[in-house]
Amino acid sequence: MASKTPKAPAKGEPRRPPSRLRVIALGALLGAVWGAVMWGIFTLAGSDTDGRSLVYLMISMAMIGCGVAAIFGTADVKRRGERVTPRIRLPFRRQ
Repeated sequence: MASKTPKAPAKGEPRRPPSRLRVIALGALLGAVWGAVMWGIFTLAGSDTDGRSLVYLMISMAMIGCGVAAIFGTADVKRRGERVTPRIRLPFRRQ
């Protein structure tokens, strides 16, 4: 049985960058998993934790994961030469 390998893009076709939303969602997922691991470590260490502390740790770590993913995603966008900040047209801008 032949193994299926993903197709590489053609030589003239540029590689498509990952979706920004997908990068942020992956950061949130990894953060939530890390929060669950931390809760497990605290529970095994003898801390008196319950479901609320699990949810608190998962949400807190997911938010941190989103922030880290956003920073790294911004650095990647900047490296490709795209704009990071929006263009704001102010009415009192100098000519």
